[in-house]
Amino acid sequence: MRTPDHRHSRSRCGATRLTTKQSWGQSKSFDGYPLGMDVIRRQQQPPVRRPIAIVAFGGWNDACDVASTAANFVIDAHDATSTFAEIEPDPFYDFQQHRPVVEIDNGVSQSLTWPSVSFTAISRLNDDRDLIVVTGPEPNFRWKTFARSLVEVLDDMGVEEVILVGAYVGAIGHRQPVSLAGVATDPVSVIQSGLESSNYKGPTGIVGVVQGACKEAGIRSLSMWAATPPYLSGNPFPKAVLAIVEKISDITNLHIDTSELITIDAEYTEKVDDALEEAGSDINEYLEEIESYDEPLLGSLASSWTSVDAPSGSLDPDGGADLVDEIVKFLEGDS
Repeated sequence: MRTPDHRHSRSRCGATRLTTKQSWGQSKSFDGYPLGMDVIRRQQQPPVRRPIAIVAFGGWNDACDVASTAANFVIDAHDATSTFAEIEPDPFYDFQQHRPVVEIDNGVSQSLTWPSVSFTAISRLNDDRDLIVVTGPEPNFRWKTFARSLVEVLDDMGVEEVILVGAYVGAIGHRQPVSLAGVATDPVSVIQSGLESSNYKGPTGIVGVVQGACKEAGIRSLSMWAATPPYLSGNPFPKAVLAIVEKISDITNLHIDTSELITIDAEYTEKVDDALEEAGSDINEYLEEIESYDEPLLGSLASSWTSVDAPSGSLDPDGGADLVDEIVKFLEGDS
């Protein structure tokens, strides 16, 4: 069995890194999986200037769909965008967990869309730096090769800094300001970002693996993590989306109009409050306890609510009215 040719090269920062570049042919194989193509599907490469990359994955790293919603909001906020590459899904995804989507119109099959990770370039005409936004579901298989392939695309595009975004379930209420924790490859970057530092040892998702691949490639990286309420599992949380988008804007000097997010957050919070007024006193006492915590760290009450494969949520403020059943189920499960 032939495997990718691993070669050492020098990154722009002078660090030795391991690359997996190879022209995949019919006779090649990939962990026993025969490939007739590169794992990266490339289109015409757009010109970019000293780009910064924003990376977000749906799934385990994305409680309440906060990270992926924030990344897509950044894309939708700009007109000058172009998707120039995708990661081939076959080697990396279990299609029983991430099923392709078919579109049928009047009995006629129109399209079949496979899950994939896409690379979108955003041209910033009034600045000297462009953006590349990477979005898609967390892969199921071959994480090391997936991460190295992703980072290799960013390296080829001249990316100088990578910002990864994620969300976790923490001891925080829906009325409270959202806490953002930061993880960087060097302590100075955490301080400069204004994010809270954190201590953690335990399982990681693809965000941690991609950040490790960035370090291996000599590319500076920072991951930011938003806390979400434990009783909002499976529901959107626009307050955290707003916090991440505002921090991205601050770090990248990118102006993003967040007025829509501010309105959605206010309407959503009002819907949740209205639903809670109809709930029992036990629920509100529990929420008061959550809001009294000094730090929104992942605790025993919240750990079972970590999103494993979060549904694709929307920022519909009416979604808050569905929370009572979720909160009741949570309290019953905790008793």
